[in-house]
Amino acid sequence: MIFDPVIPVLWIIAISVVMLASTAYFQWRSGSALNIGRRVFLLTLRICAIGIIVLLLLQPSREDQVPVPTIPKSVIFAIDTSASMVEPHDDGASRIDAARADLESAGVLAADPSTHRFFLFDEQAYPANSESILKAIPSGKTTRFHSSISGILKASPQPPPAALFIFSDGHDFELVPPGQTARLTRARDLPVYTIPYGTSDSARDISVSIANYHPHTFIRQKTRLEAVVRVFGCEHETITVDLLRDGEKVSSQLMDTGTKPFLNAKFDVLHEEPDQYEYTFRVSPVANERELSNNTATTYLNVISERIRILEIEGQPFWDSTFLRRSFGRNDKFDIDSLVAFTGNRVRPIRSNPDRVATDLKVPSDIDDLMPYNIVVLGRDVGRVIGLDGIRAIATWVKEHGGIVVFSRGKAWPEGTAVDKDLEPIEWDTDSPRGARIAVTPQAGSVPAFKLLREVAAEDRFPEVIAFPATGDPKTLASTFSVAEDDSPTIVYRRFGNGQTLSLGVGNLWRWVFNPKADYDNNAYDRFWDQLALWLLANGGVTPVEGYSLRADASNIALGETVHFRFGVHGVNPPATFPSITLTHDGQPAANLTLTPAEDNTSARTEFTPTETGRYLAEITAPDGKRIATRFIVFREDMERTETAMDRTYLAELAKASGGKMIANDEIAPLITNLLRDSAEQDPLTRRTPLWDQPWLFFLLCFLLGLEWYNRRRWGLT
Repeated sequence: MIFDPVIPVLWIIAISVVMLASTAYFQWRSGSALNIGRRVFLLTLRICAIGIIVLLLLQPSREDQVPVPTIPKSVIFAIDTSASMVEPHDDGASRIDAARADLESAGVLAADPSTHRFFLFDEQAYPANSESILKAIPSGKTTRFHSSISGILKASPQPPPAALFIFSDGHDFELVPPGQTARLTRARDLPVYTIPYGTSDSARDISVSIANYHPHTFIRQKTRLEAVVRVFGCEHETITVDLLRDGEKVSSQLMDTGTKPFLNAKFDVLHEEPDQYEYTFRVSPVANERELSNNTATTYLNVISERIRILEIEGQPFWDSTFLRRSFGRNDKFDIDSLVAFTGNRVRPIRSNPDRVATDLKVPSDIDDLMPYNIVVLGRDVGRVIGLDGIRAIATWVKEHGGIVVFSRGKAWPEGTAVDKDLEPIEWDTDSPRGARIAVTPQAGSVPAFKLLREVAAEDRFPEVIAFPATGDPKTLASTFSVAEDDSPTIVYRRFGNGQTLSLGVGNLWRWVFNPKADYDNNAYDRFWDQLALWLLANGGVTPVEGYSLRADASNIALGETVHFRFGVHGVNPPATFPSITLTHDGQPAANLTLTPAEDNTSARTEFTPTETGRYLAEITAPDGKRIATRFIVFREDMERTETAMDRTYLAELAKASGGKMIANDEIAPLITNLLRDSAEQDPLTRRTPLWDQPWLFFLLCFLLGLEWYNRRRWGLT
C-alpha cells in the first residue's frame, strides 16, 4: 500500500493527536452521567470516524503490474541491383558493397527475419534474404522505382511494415514523378527512408537517340529529322553531328556541349521520289569516352506520293477546330475537308486543297461517303452536321472497315444519343472544364507525338490548357496517353473493332502556337498533330496506296521492345491465304512470322520481339507476286552504365513526399530500433489504484458520525 498525503504527514499526525485528545477529554467529561459501557461505545464511534478522516488525508492506493501488449511490426529493406550500383561510392567501394556494409554494421542482416523483410529491385522488385543480398550482382538494365515499389506493396509482408528503407543511387528511368510513387506508400501509411550511394560524377559519354519518327512524309515536302544528344561529363566541348542517308553523309553541324545535359540536333530533308530512306545520326566521340556504340542512331523515313485525307466535322465552331484545320491545311502531306455548322441548319464545306471544289463536298450519310478518308476528326455536337445516321455510319466505318476517329474536343454528341457506347474510349463532362497541365504516361512512351510532348513539357514550354473531367473510367483495353496533375485521364486511345479511336479531354491546345518560346514555322502544336495522325495511320496499317502494303509500327526500337507488323489490302480482293513474313537480321535469316488475318480479311497482323541489336529487314511476297519490304533498327539504350551520377534530389523528394526522409548510414540502426519499439517485449507498467475514494468509505464515515449523534441525543447528551 502506498500513501499520497494531501498535506505533510507531520501535520496529519498533529491533527490526529489533537482530535483524539480533545475527543477523549470532551467525550469522557460530557458523558460522566452515563455508565461506562455507553461512554466507551460513543468514544469508539468517534475514534473510528477520526480514523477514517485521517485515512482520507493520507490517500492510500495500491500498485498493480500491467503487462504492455506487443504490436507486431516489420521493416522492409529494398536494395538497388541495377548496373549503376557497380560504380564507386565516395569511399571507393562499389555502391552495392557500401550498402551491404551499412546493412551489416546496423545489424540488419543478422536480425530476426520475421521483422526484417528484404527485396532486391531494378526493373521490378524480387523477394530476397540476407544471403541473397550478400551474393547479389548489380546487373539490372534499368531502374523502375514506381513498378518496384508497387510490387513490394503488393507482396503484403506480414507483420505490417512500419517503414520502407531504400538503398540506391537514385537513378529512375520510368519517368514517373516521385510524388506519384509516394502516394502508393502514403495510402498504406508507410514512410520511405532513403539512403543515397554514389558520387555526383558521371561517366564520360555522349549518346544520341532519335527524337521523332515519321511513319510517312510527302514527296517534295521538307521534313525535319531530330535527335537528342545526351552529354555526361563532357562540358564545354565541341562535337560534330553528321547526318547520313543510306550510309552517305549528306549534312553536318558543329555543336558546343555547354553545361546542358541534352542537346537537340535538327536536319531538314526533302525527297522527290517515294521510297523508304535510311537516315543515321552520327556524333563524333570525345576523349576517354566510355561507350562508343551509342554514338549513332538510325531511323527510316517513308516517303509517299499520295496525300492523306482527313474529314473534320464540327457542330460548335471554336478556336480549337479552326486551328486544327489550319494546322493540317498547311501540311503538304494532308488534304483536310471540313464540314462546319453555322447558325440555323447551315453547313459550310471547306477544303484545304484548292484543286478540289468545296461545293462538291457533301455531308456523309453512309459508309461509301467515308471510305475515301483515312481519318475523321469530330468536334462538338456533330449531329447538327451529319445527323444520327451519319454518326452510326462513322461507328460502322471504324468497327468494320478499320477507320480512325479522333474526338478532338471531348464529347462529340449529347448524352443519350443512340450510338454504340464502345465507340468512345472514355466519356467526358464537357460542361465542367478546369485549368490543367498535362503529363505523358509510360503507356505512350513509344508514340512519337507524345515523346514530343514529354520533351517540350520538360522545358516548361506549354501554357496551361483546359481539361474536362471524365464521367467514368476508360473503356476496356483502352490506354491512357496523358493525365492531369491529379492523375485523371486527359487523352485516351482504344482499338474499336478493326479501327482506332482517340479521345482528347482537353481544349485550348491552340495556345501552344502562341507560346513565346515556340518556333511558328515548326511549332509543337503542328508537329504534335502531324505525328499523331501519322502514328494512327501506321498503327492501323492505313496507307494512301492501292494494292498491298506491309508496315511496321516503328522504325527504331529499344532492345526488348516489340515491333508490330500489319499487312494491308487496299482496293483489291483479299487473298485466300496470307503469306508469311521473312525477317533477316544484318543480312542473316532471323525468323519467319505467320500473319493472323482480321475478321474481314482486309488485313493481317503479327509481332516480333528482337533479342539482338542491329538492322532488320521484313519482306513478304504479295499475292500479285511483288516483293514488299520494310526496315527497322534495334538499339540498346544502356543509360545505367553511362548516366551514373547519384540523384540525391529524386531520393529526397520520394522520401519527403511519403512522410519519411533521406538519412545517413549511421541513422539506420537507431531509427529501426525506434520503429520496432512497440513490437519488442517491454517491462510491465505500474498502475496505481486509489483506495481512499471508495463510496462505501464515505458512507461508513457518515454512518459512524450519525450513529454517535443519534445515541448522544437519545441518552440526553448535547
